[in-house]
Amino acid sequence: MSNNIPRVSLEDSLYVLQLAREAALAKNRQAQANRMNPVVEEMRGLVANSYQAPSTTSPSAGVMGQSDFKALLDVDKSRTSQPATVTSTSSVMERNHLISAMAEADMSDVDIARQFSMGREEVQLILSAQQKARR
Repeated sequence: MSNNIPRVSLEDSLYVLQLAREAALAKNRQAQANRMNPVVEEMRGLVANSYQAPSTTSPSAGVMGQSDFKALLDVDKSRTSQPATVTSTSSVMERNHLISAMAEADMSDVDIARQFSMGREEVQLILSAQQKARR
């Protein structure tokens, strides 16, 4: 059976699902993240089985199509093979790394705050602290 969904749409959907799963893990919602695992795996299978030629797909628009954002998601893909048990400190560090990467991909602090269910001020504080740490 032929799949009429463009590969780039499948990949973007997979990336969104992976980010949602990572957000659940960052919030220590292991049960929610575990419920998302079968959906993520099924979507991975759809992406792997899509055979549409890359030349017929158009590049993704918006943040999802940006190379910085895709690099962030590639890091997430490589990390998904690691055990799901994450300490609280490393979970916060990973969350802060995701926040920084989203900001570097020109995602607004409001959108980042929504993604992580936190206040805009908290996102700004995290970004400010990271900028000071880099100096």
